[in-house]
Amino acid sequence: MNKTIHILASVFLIGCDVPTIENNFEKINGTITMEDFDRNELLDWRVVNDNVMGGRSAATLKLTEDTHGLFKGYLSLENNGGFSSIRAYYPPDISQIKSVKLRIKGDGRKYSFRVRGNTSKWASYSHSFSTIENEWVTKELKIEDFYPTYRGYKLADMPTLSELIIKEIGVMISDKQTGPFELLIDWIRAE
Repeated sequence: MNKTIHILASVFLIGCDVPTIENNFEKINGTITMEDFDRNELLDWRVVNDNVMGGRSAATLKLTEDTHGLFKGYLSLENNGGFSSIRAYYPPDISQIKSVKLRIKGDGRKYSFRVRGNTSKWASYSHSFSTIENEWVTKELKIEDFYPTYRGYKLADMPTLSELIIKEIGVMISDKQTGPFELLIDWIRAE
């Protein structure tokens, strides 16, 4: 029985990592557009909230008519909750980049951009960024400033992000403030 459950869980987890639509990998003038929310080349985004551990946060990711991604929801600290995220498997192999840039319009709250590499399915590399309420800004996140984390804890003795091939990207809110949140994303690029 345990072996059957383990096999079914493994199949489910592997299935979650498979993209439904592959994003074109094209480097233009040293810049890679990882996501621009074009309906024809959209990554396979999914929402992962703290309810996977019993929390009560809720969120959605929707495409707006002007091809932006709208990540919005409600962050709850109830029942040991406190995070909401969107994640996408990234099919092309990307390595040796200097920074990730995002063009965003936020709500004044703090978010983090998260990356998973090819060597570990459990550790993420994170870089936080602030937003200005109702104002478009471009954030540049230097690769050397990303740090490895697991369930909110910083990890030691891990390779740097610059040593890895990026295989998953995402955005998370976990600022310990209960209430609604909203982040509009125009594009995500790597340089």
